[in-house]
Amino acid sequence: MPRQKPVSPNNPCPFLRALVAQGLVPDDVVPIGELTDTILAVARTGEGEPTLPATAIRAVALAANGLGPLQLLRSGMDGVALNALRDGPLDKKGVGSGILDATANVDAEQLDRLDRFSSDHVNARGRKERGLDQAALDRMMDANVERAASPRLLDRQLMDGEWPILLQVMGKDGRAGRYLSVREVRALFLHRRFPRRMAAALKAQRG
Repeated sequence: MPRQKPVSPNNPCPFLRALVAQGLVPDDVVPIGELTDTILAVARTGEGEPTLPATAIRAVALAANGLGPLQLLRSGMDGVALNALRDGPLDKKGVGSGILDATANVDAEQLDRLDRFSSDHVNARGRKERGLDQAALDRMMDANVERAASPRLLDRQLMDGEWPILLQVMGKDGRAGRYLSVREVRALFLHRRFPRRMAAALKAQRG
């Protein structure tokens, strides 16, 4: 595999961290249009070529570094600083899966915790693997809120914009419905790597 690009610890999003590590976007300021186009292109490499709402992605990117008028103007003109997302308005500040700590290191215990919510799924090839469907993700996200010391309503809403979207993009179409492979989620967090099928499709897409 090609050598990965370094990723700032101030980028707490595993999906964005993979984009940076794979060299798809820089570990710095990225124009919102360019970031949106990259996310949409990667999403289309998932099973079923899922499409995400471009307008919603742009709105989230615009607010990611701050909600003040000057920051919104700066983001709109220059782009979103992926290396300055931590402690921003979209940062749950510890109310979440806890898989990435404050310095973006993986907490192995929290990563292993995913298996508590997963179940056996059968993929399109008839092979069984541990996975997380929408119901499992809902249970996990609810449990994340319940164990938090001071959760906000916003934190649960932020989770709805993360794990379900990851299911849409990286999910597999199993015999009992779409699910996230726990093995592939682990690779995303640990190695900042998308599934092989997506990497191959992205390579073909880019020519």
